[in-house]
Amino acid sequence: MTNFENPAAFFLLLLIPALFILRHFKIFNRISFPAVLADWEGHHFEWKGHPQKFLSVLASIFFTAGFLISVGALAAPVISNQEKVYTSLGTDIVFVLDTSPSMSAKDMDGGQRLDAAKNAIYLLTNKNDGSRYGLVGLGSNAAVLVPPTSDLTFFSERLSQISAGSFGNGSAIGDGLSTAVCHLVSSSAQKKCIVLFTDGENNAGEIHPETAAQLAADNSITIYVVGIGSKGKVPIEYTDPVTKRLYSGYLDSNFNPASLKKISDIAGGRYFEAVTVNELSEILSAVSKTEAVSQTFTYRTVNKLFYQKFISIAIILFILAWVIRRIILKEMICFRYKKTLFIRSACLALSFVFLLLAHAGLTWGTYLVPVQKSGHSVAMVFDISNSMLAKDCPGDTTRLKAASIYAKKLLSKMEGVPVSVVIAKGDGIAAIPITDDTAMVESLLEVMSPSLMTVPGSSIGKGILKAKETFPANFSSAGKIWVFTDGEETDGQLSSALLECQKAGIPVTLIGFGSETESAVLTGDGKTQVMSALRRDRLEAAIADASNRFRFFNNHENHLYINSLEKGSAVQLLSQLRFGATENLITSYEVKPVPRYKLFLSLAALFLILSYITVEFNFARFFGAKTSRAQAAAFVSLITIFLSGCSSQTADILNGTVSYHQKKYRHAVSRFMQASENAAAEANRQNQSYALYDLGTAYIMIGEDSAALEQFKAIPDDAPDAVRYSAFYNAGVLAWRNSDFDEAKDYFRKALEIDSSKIDAKINFELSVQQSEAKGKQNQSNQIQASQEEASPQNLEKAVFEHIKENDQKQWKNSESKDSSDLAEDF
Repeated sequence: MTNFENPAAFFLLLLIPALFILRHFKIFNRISFPAVLADWEGHHFEWKGHPQKFLSVLASIFFTAGFLISVGALAAPVISNQEKVYTSLGTDIVFVLDTSPSMSAKDMDGGQRLDAAKNAIYLLTNKNDGSRYGLVGLGSNAAVLVPPTSDLTFFSERLSQISAGSFGNGSAIGDGLSTAVCHLVSSSAQKKCIVLFTDGENNAGEIHPETAAQLAADNSITIYVVGIGSKGKVPIEYTDPVTKRLYSGYLDSNFNPASLKKISDIAGGRYFEAVTVNELSEILSAVSKTEAVSQTFTYRTVNKLFYQKFISIAIILFILAWVIRRIILKEMICFRYKKTLFIRSACLALSFVFLLLAHAGLTWGTYLVPVQKSGHSVAMVFDISNSMLAKDCPGDTTRLKAASIYAKKLLSKMEGVPVSVVIAKGDGIAAIPITDDTAMVESLLEVMSPSLMTVPGSSIGKGILKAKETFPANFSSAGKIWVFTDGEETDGQLSSALLECQKAGIPVTLIGFGSETESAVLTGDGKTQVMSALRRDRLEAAIADASNRFRFFNNHENHLYINSLEKGSAVQLLSQLRFGATENLITSYEVKPVPRYKLFLSLAALFLILSYITVEFNFARFFGAKTSRAQAAAFVSLITIFLSGCSSQTADILNGTVSYHQKKYRHAVSRFMQASENAAAEANRQNQSYALYDLGTAYIMIGEDSAALEQFKAIPDDAPDAVRYSAFYNAGVLAWRNSDFDEAKDYFRKALEIDSSKIDAKINFELSVQQSEAKGKQNQSNQIQASQEEASPQNLEKAVFEHIKENDQKQWKNSESKDSSDLAEDF
């Protein structure tokens, strides 16, 4: 949808008819140009040839069109798209993909079976329907590649890396299904299901498929089985992933659908067969619709500015107009008009310069954008550099081991909060995307080692920036980053990374491990010893530097440093994830740069107008014949300065009010917030009162009641009575919404103390009193006894899950590099 953020700019178009009206009444006198290099006889000049007349008119059309398009650019044209932001969980779907060599058979519309399955999965996940997706690969063994996650970028990258034979020659269907079940058990999604893609029977692994299906049924997980490919002889092309040798020929494809159907029946699903790509896509669409659940969501408006295209066209038109008049027609002005020429040329030149600056897209300054969040998610960043192997933690454990133990204890208390894991060494890598699959996270924590990355050095900053990327845009949880580190850094990027997170409204907590007394540790070459310690001073200095570089955030969540050995450190971390029962929404703030193209376009328009006023205005008629144009220009400049000297708070409040009535509430919030801060800085309490009240009402319109209440409470006692009454009245309404009838009663009483004639406040006060008394009686009469049932898992399920976790740890260990970095600087 295309619209204009600043439609008031179109009023400038009235200047065109105004110019002709002013000329008609001789208020403006059009300056003629009597001197031309060719065909001049001293008379008033007129073009005699048709080409010259046409070019003169064309130049005027180009100039006018350039002005019109510039005004359009000042009106801030945008293309707005509405994107869904989900505030509740949908369905978790884990795809179990058979990668045995037979999946290279080319009988799916001429393509390979594995590629057809991957493409069908791509099409489903790209619909962005609010589901979370996971991926398990199976061959002679099975492994989870992606736990259930909303990070579709991470999912797509891992899916693209799957190839036939990557998990060996075989089909361990039972292991694949049980792996998917293990990683879905801890999911808090409303529905959970598994989709198995295979073209054969179970012929490998240690777990029978029916056992895995029963485990799924016991945990309310549905299994859908898709048999891929046709039966009989089919062509095949298979490249061995180890030897890279290409095999081609024909495969005798024949599998028993009865065993596959039994798997789906046990787990309450369905069995499908697909021999074409379209059938495969239709099957996945049917599964998605069957497992769909209702979700709550909001819309995020994504605006794409394209004012630069308007300005580009305007610049081209102005240049063409100038070339026609000055180069082709060679229009000039006679010597006696040299002052007029200088003034007009200077104004036009400045106007063109400001037009170019507007096109450059310059920005300076920032403003806060409130973002509504629901729930929390945490990105854990683990510093796995060699300095983390120093054994200076309690129990003679390494810093890295202590960090893993500390993180596992935090996970057990996080009550289903989604977590991602980033490992940082010389670079940052997202090892696990955002997920509530604690089994996956714990399996990585068990084998945490510097060998997981080969990039030498220690870059905590790059790890933090990678963690920032793990928070998906289409889910609305408020992100937090916890960094487990000793503060040893080799590239100095920590402060700038903290600043970037601060701009995105993501608080970072640095958790220190180790002793502040130096101890010896081996570098990456395994020979050189260096001294290492917990660099608490560096971590705190980085936080202070980021805060000083962006003081705008002093009233919002800041970064923290916590020593892991301090008493209550874990409680302090977990308290970041707590919120009251009535606080369903969380308000976060993102920083946006302020584009200045409107300022430059306004200045360009101003100097264009001045070029006409200073040259054509009939000063002799109004001020006397002796008034010089230089004096006139000074007079116009003074008027311009006078008109531009109005209060910035008043302008911001007016701008915010216009946006409010246009239902652009988030833009109104930013304007009112700016007005409030400017008024506070200049000690203008009256303007601050109005700005705070307007800011509160704007917050109400976007559903941020707690933020609105804070603004109403901040209104000073010496504010105008009308503002104070409205603030107390609205605060009472908000308290009533949250069922806090005692607080609502107090607010309505304060409103009545200011103006006792208001009937609405009286009625609401009485209703609050009644509800408060009724709630008190209800709390006394309701006695709810809760009983806890403890159910221990069956031995079989426990054994299977332990087996899967061991496989996960082996998978992480297999990804370790066996080669040392051979760098003494790698610590």
